[in-house]
Amino acid sequence: MDQEVYDTNGAEALLDRRGRTKPEDELSEEEKLKRRIRQMELENELLRADNLYLKKLEEIERRS
Repeated sequence: MDQEVYDTNGAEALLDRRGRTKPEDELSEEEKLKRRIRQMELENELLRADNLYLKKLEEIERRS
């Protein structure tokens, strides 16, 4: 079967596409919203980490 796929579509047909990210134009509205929520969660996590770092830095500076 793989030989048939290869003969018809070439080497690209045999590439493993598991886990690939769909382009924006291939996403349904629900998938777009889920992606946006995930992006916002990651951004929020980074901002929390920045905030904790700055608080710790201020604490260290105050001790000096």
